[in-house]
Amino acid sequence: MHKLTHRFGLTLFVLLSLYFVSRRFNVDNAEEISTKAFIKPFISYAPSFFTAPDNKLIACEISKSMSQLTLNLMCLLYNETQYLADNNSFSDTWATSNRSCTKEFNFLNPSEVLKIDKNTVRFAFVRDPFRRFVSLYLNKCVNKNECYDCGSDMRCVVEKIYNSFYDIQNSRNETLKIGHIEAHAAPVTWNCNFHQGIEKWELLAMGSDTEERVSSAARLADILRKQGVRGSLVEKIHKNILTAETAHSTHKSSNRYEAERQVREDPFVRGYLHKIYLFDYLVFPFDRRVLDTAYQKIDSKLFLEEVAK
Repeated sequence: MHKLTHRFGLTLFVLLSLYFVSRRFNVDNAEEISTKAFIKPFISYAPSFFTAPDNKLIACEISKSMSQLTLNLMCLLYNETQYLADNNSFSDTWATSNRSCTKEFNFLNPSEVLKIDKNTVRFAFVRDPFRRFVSLYLNKCVNKNECYDCGSDMRCVVEKIYNSFYDIQNSRNETLKIGHIEAHAAPVTWNCNFHQGIEKWELLAMGSDTEERVSSAARLADILRKQGVRGSLVEKIHKNILTAETAHSTHKSSNRYEAERQVREDPFVRGYLHKIYLFDYLVFPFDRRVLDTAYQKIDSKLFLEEVAK
C-alpha cells in the first residue's frame, strides 16, 4: 500500500490541469466535452526513487514503465561489485532476485546534497498510457487474477480503477492508502513528484516497439557517459536494455492481441481510459493518434497560454 499525498505544485503544468478541471472546452468537429469527470494530474503518492550518487543520477520508478529495468540498471550503477557478487541481471524481477541495493537507505532515498547539485541528472522511463494499461491488465488481471473481483473482465477493471482514482483525487484524507492495482495503474503525472517540475527530468519513451527502445537506449547511454560512467559499462547497459526480458514481460503474450483489440475497439473501455489518462497525453509528448478524434485535437499549449495570461 502506498501513502497518498495531495500536493499540487505551482508550475504552469499544474495551472493547466486546474484550468481543465474547472471548465468545459470545445473541440473542432466534436461535441462540447466536460472535463469534470477526468482524473486530475499531479497527485503525488509516495514516489519511488533510486540513486547512483557517484554518478550523480536519480531515477524514478514508474510501475509498468520498465520499472524492473530501472531498478536493475540503478542497482548496477550504485554498487557494481555487489551487483556482480549477487549474480544480478537485467532480467531479474522482485520474485526472482535478491537485490542487496534495495536494503540500502541511500539507494532508495536521494540525499539533499544530490537533489540540489546542479550536475545531478534525473531520468525516468515513460510509456504510452494505453499500452501501459494493457501491460497492467495482462500481468495483474489475466495472469495473476489480482484485479478486484473482475477476473479478466476489462470493462470491470477500467471502471473500478477509474472509480478508485476519482475517490482518491477528491479525498481530503492525507493518510488515505492507495492500493496495489492503483499504484500500478496511476497516471504518469502522479509519479516522480512531477508536480515539482517536469522540466527537471530526462524522459525516455520506452515500449515494446524496437525503434522506440533503440532511441531511448541511445539517449540513456549518452546520459551515462555524460555522468562519468565508464565506456565498457555503458556498452554493457546499452546491450542489456535492447535484449533483456523480465519474467513478467507481456509484450509477447498470446493474450496481448485480444487485449489491444478491445482497447482499440470497445467504446466502454476507451471512454474510461480517456477519462483516466487524458492528461498524460496533454502533458507528455505521447502520440495522440491512439485517442479518439475529438481528443486528438485538443491544443494543450493554447490552454496553457490562456491560463498564464
